[in-house]
Amino acid sequence: MKNNDKIIGIIYLLIDIIISVIAQLILKKAMVNIGEFDPEAGILNYGLSFLNFQVILGLGLYGLGMVFWLLCLTKLDLSFAYPAATLQYIFIFLGAWIIFEESISHLRLAGLAVICLGVIIMSTGMKKA
Repeated sequence: MKNNDKIIGIIYLLIDIIISVIAQLILKKAMVNIGEFDPEAGILNYGLSFLNFQVILGLGLYGLGMVFWLLCLTKLDLSFAYPAATLQYIFIFLGAWIIFEESISHLRLAGLAVICLGVIIMSTGMKKA
C-alpha cells in the first residue's frame, strides 16, 4: 500500500468520524425533542414523529458517513481503521457534556482514558509500506 493511499484513507476516516459524531448529536437532539414513547398515543403516532427534519438529517448524515467509511476501507486495514473510528466515542462524550450538559463521572472519564490509550496503541502499530 502506498503512503498516499494511507493518507487518503486516514482523511476518509476523519471525515467519517466528524460526520458520524454530528449525526449522533443531531439524533440525540431530535429524540430529546420527540420525547419518550407514550403507549397511549400509539406506536404509529410515535413512529410518525420520527419524520422530522432533525431525524431525517441525522440519518442522512449517517448514510454519508457510511460512504466515507467504505472509502476508508479501500485504503486502510480494517484492524487499524475500526479501532481508530472509536475516536467517535471521545467526540460524542464531549458533545454530550457540552451540548446536553450530561454529567461526567470519574468512572466515565477513566473509561474514556482507556479508549484513548487503546487508540494510541493501535495507531502506532500501523504497518509500514
